Amino acid sequence: MVGVASGLDSKKITIFGHGIVVPERFEISEGIALCPYVPRLDLETTVAGCPTFADYAAALQGNEIASFTIEVEHVSGGKELAIKAWNSLWLFHLLSVACKAPCLMLYSMSDGQNPLYSAASPTPFIKPVEKNCVATLDRLTWAKENQSKFNNLIKNSEFGSAMRCFGGAHYLMTNDVRIMLLWAGIEGLLSVDAELSRRLALYAALIIEGTSEQKIAYFEKVKKAYVVRSRVVHGGTANPAKLKQGYEMASSILADLLVRCVELGKVPSPKELDLLAVEATVT
Repeated sequence: MVGVASGLDSKKITIFGHGIVVPERFEISEGIALCPYVPRLDLETTVAGCPTFADYAAALQGNEIASFTIEVEHVSGGKELAIKAWNSLWLFHLLSVACKAPCLMLYSMSDGQNPLYSAASPTPFIKPVEKNCVATLDRLTWAKENQSKFNNLIKNSEFGSAMRCFGGAHYLMTNDVRIMLLWAGIEGLLSVDAELSRRLALYAALIIEGTSEQKIAYFEKVKKAYVVRSRVVHGGTANPAKLKQGYEMASSILADLLVRCVELGKVPSPKELDLLAVEATVT
């Protein structure tokens, strides 16, 4: 079960993450900082501080693949600290959108006389990404500047559901089920329930910024990616290379759309997109 734990004397909780690399310490909000260093586990302390086997497994495997940490501090400590750290788990989703890359939460560790460890991921066993994404200063700054918009959009059912699809897909072990979950997020975000291939491609191209040529190319990219999605959903066969490509394309498309929605501060409605689509005239 996803969670964080804090002792009565704890003043800081460290949340371990995987998928991105932070070049230097970066304060994203008051008392919350992204850090490039990963503290090593003391096995004896870890065993004593893990309430369940799942927590212990998450800490053991997570420490092997962790690429950065989030440090959460609160002067009152205890329960207030735990609440602040729990809310900070959304930062992993914000960072994954900002970097357009998987950003996975692994486990948390509190300080104090008796450190407590808790699994912060849906599963203690995670398939590492092939290459960690470097979270450049401009991407971290984007995340900081758009954090309030992101927090408001999470309350939007379409955006919140799509964000959970994007965040959860990368924890899955095989590319076919990743593709299905990512496309569920894309379809839900765009509220499309008919003529899926064309409408998804059209709506995505309308939302994304760019020149006419870039939008046309994006339209074709989405249609191409949807072909792989259809084969997976309807039981067709696809070789591993095609599945990998389909997963990466679906992940890229959903990340692009989530980024744009955050920048707009809203999820465009189908009516709004349809009106944009009929503004042009064939000449």
